[in-house]
Amino acid sequence: MSSDIYVRRESDVAFLVLNRPAKRNAITLDMWRIMPALLSELATERTVKVLIVRGADSTAFAAGADIEEFERLNATPAAALAFEKTYAGAISALAEFPKPVIAMVQGSCVGAGCTIAVACDLRFADRSARFAVTPARLGHVYRLEDTKRLIDLIGSARAKELLFTARMIAGDEAREIGLVQHLCEAAELENAVLDSAHSIAGCSQFSVRATKQIIRMIAAGNVVETDTSAALFRNAIDGEDYREGVRAFRERRKPKFTFS
Repeated sequence: MSSDIYVRRESDVAFLVLNRPAKRNAITLDMWRIMPALLSELATERTVKVLIVRGADSTAFAAGADIEEFERLNATPAAALAFEKTYAGAISALAEFPKPVIAMVQGSCVGAGCTIAVACDLRFADRSARFAVTPARLGHVYRLEDTKRLIDLIGSARAKELLFTARMIAGDEAREIGLVQHLCEAAELENAVLDSAHSIAGCSQFSVRATKQIIRMIAAGNVVETDTSAALFRNAIDGEDYREGVRAFRERRKPKFTFS
């Protein structure tokens, strides 16, 4: 596995670390290739309840795809399609990861780096964070699925402005438009992210993951109950986590959920 992207684990939280600080964590083809395998492994690890995506240090979250590879990866239509398939597979693996994912953003979060952050469930940033969605600077086009996730997050008009202008925005504006949920001082960011992660990890993981699945179904256009969503509801009622939650509520204690 490449040292440019790796996983580390701390109790019930895992970190997916983008590790090219000298290049502001610009993402290479190899990193895109490796990402789905790392995510697939984490999805099946029972001890991992929350994933945090971050840069290796405060230099950057990710300054986009590695532009030094662009000419080679787009040298022919076939090469461009192959790269697009690899990139799309990595972003989809992150967006469809069954467990909650938090982006911890410091410094540059630009282009494909911003796409990664948007594909996460929650976004925390410190005041050094800078965001931009930049295909218009390159004569490129944002993929439909990436565009929809951005629209779902900040709305059509704001998404258009960011995409049409490719302008950089600071953390305050990112929070104002809903691109990030929480803006922290640099010294407080990691603790804020970990507090949120541990709070999620302390809840019923059946409930958390089922809720994430249902929200994804709604974002995909489902507006009435489906067989899948109805089954999730029934399985919750029949599940041990629900019984434990009710017992704990009656006994006025903290529940000890077992689903993982």
